[in-house]
Amino acid sequence: MNNFFMRVTILSAIFSLFLSLNSACAEKTTVSEIVKELGPLESTVIKGPHERYLINMGTIHNIKKGNLWTVYSTGEQVIEPITGKKLGVLPVPIAICKVTRVEKHFSEISVKCFKKSCSIKSGITAKRYCEIKTMFYDVNGSSFRLYELIRANLPSLDWQGYQSIENSADVTQLPEGVVIVADKGRVTIWSGGEILSIHDEMTSARSLPQPALTQSTPPVTETKEIDSKQKTVTSAPGIMIPGLSTNLKIENYEAVTSIDHIVDSVGIIESDRAKTPYFIYLSNKTLYALAVETGKSYQYAYKGFGDMVNMSLGPNGLIALNIYIQGEGMNSRILKFSTRGFTVLTKDIEYILEFLDMNGNGINESLVGQDFDAESFFGSGVFRLAVDDSGRITQHDSMDTPKGFNLLGAIMADLDKNKIKETAYYNPGGKLVVYEANKQKWESPSRFDPIKIMLIDDIVNESNAPRDVPVWPQSALFNEDHVLFAVVPSNQTGIWSIVGGRSKNGGLGVLCPSNGTYAFRLLTTKFQGPVQSIFMYDNELYIAVVEGNTFTGQGKTHIISVPMNVLKKSIK
Repeated sequence: MNNFFMRVTILSAIFSLFLSLNSACAEKTTVSEIVKELGPLESTVIKGPHERYLINMGTIHNIKKGNLWTVYSTGEQVIEPITGKKLGVLPVPIAICKVTRVEKHFSEISVKCFKKSCSIKSGITAKRYCEIKTMFYDVNGSSFRLYELIRANLPSLDWQGYQSIENSADVTQLPEGVVIVADKGRVTIWSGGEILSIHDEMTSARSLPQPALTQSTPPVTETKEIDSKQKTVTSAPGIMIPGLSTNLKIENYEAVTSIDHIVDSVGIIESDRAKTPYFIYLSNKTLYALAVETGKSYQYAYKGFGDMVNMSLGPNGLIALNIYIQGEGMNSRILKFSTRGFTVLTKDIEYILEFLDMNGNGINESLVGQDFDAESFFGSGVFRLAVDDSGRITQHDSMDTPKGFNLLGAIMADLDKNKIKETAYYNPGGKLVVYEANKQKWESPSRFDPIKIMLIDDIVNESNAPRDVPVWPQSALFNEDHVLFAVVPSNQTGIWSIVGGRSKNGGLGVLCPSNGTYAFRLLTTKFQGPVQSIFMYDNELYIAVVEGNTFTGQGKTHIISVPMNVLKKSIK
């Protein structure tokens, strides 16, 4: 018996030694990869045309969008006071810059001076990841040793410390720094608000796809040859939201167009007679119409004092425009688009409005209204509405909805075809929930990011601070094998709040009934920016992806498409 216990003890010791060695090797691999990713480099600044700045390093030097550099002046001589000997030059940091675009041999950078102004001349030195603020976040506190090793090997960084947190949503971004997040064996590196790379502590690093090398290229990831009239699109697997079901892979993305605005909502409408498709999009208090083929355009500018919440497109050129006025409530309106442009049919509507597709035919034929509530923005009264050609709105039946129902981004359709309509919406925690007959049947394991945040005042008590109200994007429905599927934007939550509600890692998921409950399958493609809108037209799924600077409002919206037969084939 003693020999038996001795053998067990020896085997246990050997097994423990093997595990520790394996762990040490894995840790060493992860550390070396991260050190290489964040290691210092030295480059030269080039002052380009139109006050644009470059550095003389590009993709061949493994430079990536989001890399941070400190720019130094030529400095002054350091002189030994006793002997008078010149000891060298002490460079003085004058600015921080971030790579915004990468070419083969050079990269474009944005520059922020440490003082109000600084002189940036060609030929001065920029050093990558030198004196850059860096924070390490450890989800559940299991990676402190990894933090020690990384910090010891990267002394050039300006370390702000280590923090143990409960989940990745508690991470605070450094807009001009580096954030390292260790979560469940996966290490994600953020730099300047961009995801730089992802590492598994037991495998090698998987770099995220690089953003477009030209301004007109959509920020998607997985290359493919397409028609020469279209722009190049790339796509590849990226971060997956923990806890969701099996993934879908789609390769046949095609670029459609780029819009020189950060867009809140976008869709396609056919003009009443010519049946010419127009992109309709909302941006900065203005509604735009852009002909898909000819480029002909129209505009409707809202002149009031309200905030534009969102828009949704209905049949026959109808547009529901949600407008919130501080201290008053909803002041929505219905517009109609035709070959003559935009016409306001009716305004001063006190409902939150949304055109919904309730049968999966690709047409948002049903107009639904929800009462405004001073406490939560969304009231308990939800009604089916109708609007005639003159713009007169009539209230039809009341719709039974769960407590806390949010019309923005909601789905109201019989998904499982059991003759009882499901109601799916985003709850206050940011999770997608599905109800049937007011009984919750499913909740997404992870929460998502909205496309924007609205601030609303407490009309009853003016002394209260404004509330943050999320605005969610619409889903798109389609039929397949007598089942309704919903394509849902799945913008990853986490470090979006620092930039006003726009996620840095956008994606799509497919929601469908499955054995009495529901499955949510993520598409493997991830976008370098939030999916702002999805919609269907002419048997194509269209995806609007936003990139840009939320603080200045400057940026682009890229619209890409995928054939519905490709999407349907992927779910088999």
